[in-house]
Amino acid sequence: MARLPLWRTALVLWGVAHSAWAAGPPVDRRNFVACPIIRDTKTVPCWLSEYKGELYYLGVQVDFGSEFWPPYLGHKVLVEGQVSDEPRICGGVVLKPIKISPLPEADENCRTMLPAEDRYTIPFATRGPGPNNRPSRNGLPGATPAPVAPTAPTQAAAPSGPREFVVLYSFNNRIWNVRATPPMQQARDYALATHAKRVEVVAYRGASLLSDGSVYVEDEGVAEMRARQVGEILQQVGLPAAAMSVRWDDAPQKPNGVDDPLRRKTVIRVIP
Repeated sequence: MARLPLWRTALVLWGVAHSAWAAGPPVDRRNFVACPIIRDTKTVPCWLSEYKGELYYLGVQVDFGSEFWPPYLGHKVLVEGQVSDEPRICGGVVLKPIKISPLPEADENCRTMLPAEDRYTIPFATRGPGPNNRPSRNGLPGATPAPVAPTAPTQAAAPSGPREFVVLYSFNNRIWNVRATPPMQQARDYALATHAKRVEVVAYRGASLLSDGSVYVEDEGVAEMRARQVGEILQQVGLPAAAMSVRWDDAPQKPNGVDDPLRRKTVIRVIP
C-alpha cells in the first residue's frame, strides 16, 4: 500500500478521531477544500472555487499589496469564509470575511481557467495601462491600485504594561512573510520603547472544522518552527536573547469552524 505524505496522514487521522469536536460549523459558514478556478474579465482576473455544485468568489488578481493574496493553479485551496448577502461577483457567492490557504501538495486537476464573458465585470478594480511593475502569480497581470495618501509616522506607544502582538498564518504555513512584518515591528518598537524586561514568544498549531464535519489539522512541528523563526527574527532586529523566551504548543487548537484562522498564530508578549 502506498504511504501517504506525513501531512496528509495527520489530516486523515485527526479528521476521523476528532470529528466529534463539533457536528460542523454554523450553516452560514463555508469551510472546504477544493480546486481554485480563475476567470478572466475585461478588467482583472477573478478567483472562484466550487463546493457542492455552487460557485464561491474568492477575490481578484491584484498586486501583492492587496489584502487578498490569490491561490495557485495546480494546488487545492482551503477556503474558510462566511456567506454574505452581497451581490455575486464573477458568478460566485461572496464570502466575507474569507481566508484562503493554498495547500502544498500538487494537484494537476486544479488547472481550470475560464474565458472572459461580458456579463462578468469587476467595476472596483481596473487593469493598468501598461505592464505592472510588481510581480504577479501564474503569469497573470495584477491591478494598479489608486495612490495612497501619505500618513504621518506613528509614534511608539507610551508604556502601559504588558502587551500582546499576534502573527497569523495561512494553513500549514510556517514561514515568515510580509504580512507578519507589522506585528513583529510593533512588538520590537514597544519592547525597545519600554526597555522590556521580558519578551515571550508562543506559537500554536491550528485545525480547521470543515462544512462536511471533517477536521483538517496542521502538521506536527509547525508550532515549533513558527516560534523559533519569530524568536530569531526579533533577535536579528535588536531584541536581546537574554530577555526572550520561546516556546510552542504542539497540541492542535480545538476548531469551531468560525475563528479557526485566528488560532494559527504566534503570540509575542512584551513585558516592560
